[in-house]
Amino acid sequence: MVKCFSSPKGRVRLITLALGLGAAAFAIVAPGGGQEAKAQQPTMVISGTSLGGKAGTGPLSKAMFNHQEHENAVGNCETCHHASMDGCSTCHTTAGSPEGNDIQLSQAMHDPRAPMSCVGCHQKETAKAQCQGCHRKIAPGPSNSSCAVCHKDPKAPSAQAPAMQAPDVADIGSLSAKYGVCSFNHASHVEMLKDAAKGALPQAFHAGGVFCQGCHHHTPAGVTPPKCGTCHSKSFQDQDPKRPGLEAAFHIQCNQCHKAMGVTSPAPTDCQACHAAKK
Repeated sequence: MVKCFSSPKGRVRLITLALGLGAAAFAIVAPGGGQEAKAQQPTMVISGTSLGGKAGTGPLSKAMFNHQEHENAVGNCETCHHASMDGCSTCHTTAGSPEGNDIQLSQAMHDPRAPMSCVGCHQKETAKAQCQGCHRKIAPGPSNSSCAVCHKDPKAPSAQAPAMQAPDVADIGSLSAKYGVCSFNHASHVEMLKDAAKGALPQAFHAGGVFCQGCHHHTPAGVTPPKCGTCHSKSFQDQDPKRPGLEAAFHIQCNQCHKAMGVTSPAPTDCQACHAAKK
C-alpha cells in the first residue's frame, strides 16, 4: 500500500509495506468473531511449513493451503483456530513447545484423532454414508499417495487419472452351480460413486486412478485390476485364514458396501435379485 504526501519543500512519498499474509492475516481478526470474522479473511494461499533444518527445504517442506476454500467449508474461525487467531506454528513448533502442549506442528496437522487437524477434519468428511463404501476399509491418517495433494508445487499440473478400459457390465459366472450368471452393472456403480464423490475435497484426493481402489483393494492406482479369483480361490484355504474364498469375498464386498452406504435394495438375503435361478 502506498500513501503520498505533499509539502512546501517538495513531494514526499511514504511507502507503507503491508504485513505478510500468513500469521499477520490471522492476527487482525479477534478471537470469537465467528461468521463475522470469517468474512474479513482475504483469498490467500499459505505456504512454507518448516519440517526442521532450514525452512522451506526438502520435498515436504511446504504445504499449500487455500484459506478461502476452507473458509467456505467451516462454520467459523474457531473450527480450526481453537486457541487463538495466531498461526498454527506460533504454539505448535517443529520441535514442540509448552504453549502447544508439546504437540509438534506435524502432529497438529496430521493427527487423524484431532478434529482441528487437517487430516482429522478430512477424516470426519469420509465418515459420511456416501463415502463409507470405500472408506470403511481405509485406515485413518495420511497415506504415501496422499502427501502430494498438499505438499506440492502450486504450478505443477494436477495428476490425471490414467485412461483404462472398464466393462459396462461384468458377467460373474464362476460360482454358478445353483444360480445363473450374475450380471454386475459396473458402469452404474462407477457413476454412482463418482456422483457421491463430487466436491473439492474428494476430487483432490481421488486423482490419479486411486478411485478404483475402493473395490479393487490391493491393486495399485492406475493398474488394470486382475479378476477377483486371481487372489481368492473358489474354496476357503485353511493355510490362509485371513483371505476369504471367492464366494465369501464377493458377498462381503457387495453386502458390506451396501450396508455402509445405507443401500437397502436389493436385500442381502434376496439372492435372485442378483442371480437368476437355474431352471
